[in-house]
Amino acid sequence: MAKSPQCQSCGMPMNKPEEFGTEKDGTRSEKYCLKCYEMGSWTNPDATFDEFYEISLKGFQESDMSKVGKFFLNKMYTKKFLKKLERWR
Repeated sequence: MAKSPQCQSCGMPMNKPEEFGTEKDGTRSEKYCLKCYEMGSWTNPDATFDEFYEISLKGFQESDMSKVGKFFLNKMYTKKFLKKLERWR
């Protein structure tokens, strides 16, 4: 089974077309989710890494994904994990 692409800003798995962000021309972004990237721009362009981390962590905790368990939450939302993503390198 192929692994779902992961947003290279927040790490969210992107399984459905509507979960992908969009480029300026309206085409689907191959790298970023709709929560991070719309119409070729960041949805929160002025956020520092630490601010973005806090926003993303809160959103993740409020999502259905957080029900996977604390182990996944701890692994997924560490600063070390996010810093490996393309946007934050």
